[in-house]
Amino acid sequence: MAPKAIASVKRRMGVRVPGLGTVSDLKDSMAKAGVEKSIILPLAPLPKHVGPTNDFFLEAAGNGDGLVPFGAIHPFQPDLEEELDRLLAAGVKGVKAVPFLQSFYPDDPRCDRLYDAVEEREMVLLLHAGKVPEDLPEFFGTPDRFARMVERHPNLVVVLAHLGGWEMWSGVRKHLIPAGENVYFDTAYISPSLSSEKACDLISEIGADRVLFGTDYPWTDQAEEIEFVGEMDLSDQEKRLIYFENAKRLLFR
Repeated sequence: MAPKAIASVKRRMGVRVPGLGTVSDLKDSMAKAGVEKSIILPLAPLPKHVGPTNDFFLEAAGNGDGLVPFGAIHPFQPDLEEELDRLLAAGVKGVKAVPFLQSFYPDDPRCDRLYDAVEEREMVLLLHAGKVPEDLPEFFGTPDRFARMVERHPNLVVVLAHLGGWEMWSGVRKHLIPAGENVYFDTAYISPSLSSEKACDLISEIGADRVLFGTDYPWTDQAEEIEFVGEMDLSDQEKRLIYFENAKRLLFR
């Protein structure tokens, strides 16, 4: 399915896609870039897609080789708790949800069931945050809504992708930097829109101890993203936190 999916994204969004989106290509990319582990983040647009999607990614990452799967989850699926338990039993440490793809507002009280269930199982919740490189009528996952979500669930460990809100970084500064110690951010797919200097400024405001390295492969090149962070005016210790120490603390406890 990868060639068809990537061709569709290229056509709709007009973006560069350096990766092939296959397991073998990801492993090749890791070897070339010196990446030891890649976190796999599956997507499930509808509740009925969650189980089959997770089956595929659990199998793809099952033999190790540095692939660490998260699970797809949908906040409105009937078997939400059962699916989290199944993933947890398989050793999965976190799940991903996508507000614009799954059409939910993060601060919708109907999502509290998901947040409570993830927190009770001491898992990590990763959410796409902000816009996408496409003209959509609404993006759902905005910094102010995430801040309201976090206010109601201060003990939930959440990672907000794309430094908290792709192309909504003024809102990140206003609403999310002070949101709470359990809110983390990743660097996935920020390089097409932010210079290394501007990204460094935002990371310095957030604090490097709350930022995780991310690439959003296949949409960016892993080696180029390592270099992107490497060019930032951060200390060696701050870069180590971003590259691996923060993720190790969250996922490999």
